[in-house]
Amino acid sequence: MPRKPKMTEEERRAYSARMRGELEAVMDRAYGAMVGSEEFWTTVMRTAAILADRSPVNSIAIAAQCPHATRVLSTGDWRKAGRFPVKGSTSIRIWTPIKRRVEGAHGATAGAADGGQREAVNDTAAEGEGEGRKVSGFKAGPVFDISQTDGDAYEPPTAAPLAAEVIRDVLVSQYRDRYDEDPERAGGFDFTQEAPDNAVRILLYGHARRRINEAAAPLPGQHAAEVASAAHVAALILGVAPGPAIMPPLAGIITEDKKPPVHESAVRAIETGRAIAHAVTTAAERRREPAPVG
Repeated sequence: MPRKPKMTEEERRAYSARMRGELEAVMDRAYGAMVGSEEFWTTVMRTAAILADRSPVNSIAIAAQCPHATRVLSTGDWRKAGRFPVKGSTSIRIWTPIKRRVEGAHGATAGAADGGQREAVNDTAAEGEGEGRKVSGFKAGPVFDISQTDGDAYEPPTAAPLAAEVIRDVLVSQYRDRYDEDPERAGGFDFTQEAPDNAVRILLYGHARRRINEAAAPLPGQHAAEVASAAHVAALILGVAPGPAIMPPLAGIITEDKKPPVHESAVRAIETGRAIAHAVTTAAERRREPAPVG
């Protein structure tokens, strides 16, 4: 079978521009759905929790194109794992960094994000940015969910699950240390008398409420919605049945910013939820470490 001829530089640029335009259209539709559909907002939060290696903005993009995604990798990474995209599968488009070589540079820094997609620089796709490389912008890159691939059996990397009692105790301790306040006295709870999962949900909400600044979410009901959604993301990451993810009341809000307010609202909820979960897992791992001998 004759090999497909390589694209010329002009054809590559035209293809890249078309893919970028299609992804921008996906994002526009996604932002509209995030303020009109509680179900889609919850899908975005679920995707961000399951695909914690993807940036918030790419979590939104993936949720809009493949709402049931559970493991997303590039074709090259799937081939390294012994799998390959099924013939006829339509790739999921996400924002991937354009890296340029910088002469005399010692350590790369993220440059201005093309199209305002600055959050995507934290995505897995940005890994491998070595010395003398700089992110100069973003393009629409193709990835595939595991449901779109075939090949060798694949088990995604997973951390050992934490017992709800362990999560509860870590959250109580962190609340006292971080906010200099006893959560049981502040909320009138005796967490040892609550079912562990329920205690965790209450504590996650409390942590999210303290971490998300009310001034950043000024509309009535917006702060409470972001707090609930952040707690939802954290619970899913930690393996606890979550409370509801609440859609913020941002429909119809118009600003001069290129991205609608729901963008920053989603980023805040996702990043806060991930940060809370990461702090818990890190503290729990330290507790598991054996004490030094001698």
